[in-house]
Amino acid sequence: MDRRRRFSAFVASGRDPRSTILQALQFAREFLPESCLDERARVKAAIIIEELVSNSLRYGGQANDLSLWLSLDDTGDAVVLELEDDGAPFDPTCEDSFAGPNPETGGGIGLAIVRAWGEDLTYARRSDRNCLQLTIR
Repeated sequence: MDRRRRFSAFVASGRDPRSTILQALQFAREFLPESCLDERARVKAAIIIEELVSNSLRYGGQANDLSLWLSLDDTGDAVVLELEDDGAPFDPTCEDSFAGPNPETGGGIGLAIVRAWGEDLTYARRSDRNCLQLTIR
């Protein structure tokens, strides 16, 4: 049973992205309880989604408007996440290995979490868009 849902957002340059991040998280929280994932995997999926959407909106569109598309597809044994944005190029599969959180802010662990909990992480830059896909089990 394939079941796919989509979320899209637009954040104007200079706008605070927090409300859009919360909307994306609410979208995930509505989708995930009906998915094939167990409780632990649903929690991990929500954290992955929050991290990826947050990074896209906070870093990809700082000086420009940004459009974001998120797709969740329940394939019956996993959830496939696809995230696309028209922000600055950023390949999370090529980043340096995790050296620990920023001692001042505590940040910097998001991509390490995504890599640890997501499977088959792929990235492509197509038509001036970042396209990321991963599987959550």
